[in-house]
Amino acid sequence: MRAPATAAALLLVFVLLSSPARAGVAPTAIGSPPEAAAEDFGAVGRVNHLINVTSTPQLEPGQSGDFVFGFNSTYPAGMTMFNVSLNISIYRYATIESSVPVDANWSYPYPRIAQTGTREWQWTNASVAPGSVRQLSFTIVTSADTNLMPSGSVFSQASYFLRMELTFDGNVSGNLTHFRMASLGFFSAATWALATNESSITPCNPPWCRGNLNLTILNVDGVLPDLSFGVKQPIPQWPFYLLIALAVVFVVLAFLFWVEENPGTYPRVETWWARQRVRIARVRPRRRRKEKGSP
Repeated sequence: MRAPATAAALLLVFVLLSSPARAGVAPTAIGSPPEAAAEDFGAVGRVNHLINVTSTPQLEPGQSGDFVFGFNSTYPAGMTMFNVSLNISIYRYATIESSVPVDANWSYPYPRIAQTGTREWQWTNASVAPGSVRQLSFTIVTSADTNLMPSGSVFSQASYFLRMELTFDGNVSGNLTHFRMASLGFFSAATWALATNESSITPCNPPWCRGNLNLTILNVDGVLPDLSFGVKQPIPQWPFYLLIALAVVFVVLAFLFWVEENPGTYPRVETWWARQRVRIARVRPRRRRKEKGSP
């Protein structure tokens, strides 16, 4: 009986010693919640919602308008963003016929951002709490003078594109890690083509790849959307009023011809219209005589 009793005692001691150890669960860093270690800052669903545009200006040349958007911290509790810097700049001018980069070779002083007097705007913050929303805005200034800013034409409206770059530090498994996210305007066509090439993304797994995009080649942790605003030449209003006037004239003539075909329906109108036709008939011979040179 001693052997079975001894075995049972040893089994009980083993169970008691192994329970508090929680085998298979890695300890987390001090001050870092378990969900923080597993959080993916570059998750596409979160990156796509960091910027929420509220109002995009559609301007006539010479007007100013506010670009309003929300900066949303899409990360859960415990995932604070530190040393946040958001940079937005105007980088391309485009119409239906052409597309021109707005860079060091851009010779026009407009468009520009009112708050900085340049084509670039920056917002910084020491920290952004998880789940918080910051309403941000800046003002676009344009010029009606085509020598100061191109703005397309009535038949070829213009758009200006803005690119975004976001940098911040985030806690990953107890370590403060630097993240950089940027929009399409920061990548050349060749680099973007290489990053989306099938050979570059097969095989490739997060966080180095997201969907059909190789982030390592782009040197970013996430891709933000480009922004844009329109500069539209106002359509002249005189053709519209001319069409209305012509429509009224044709309606009146149609009514007069109907009265002529239905005598007695509107006697006064019929009498007035008969007099006008007589006057018109008298004017025609006079014009013919003048053209022939007879007195």
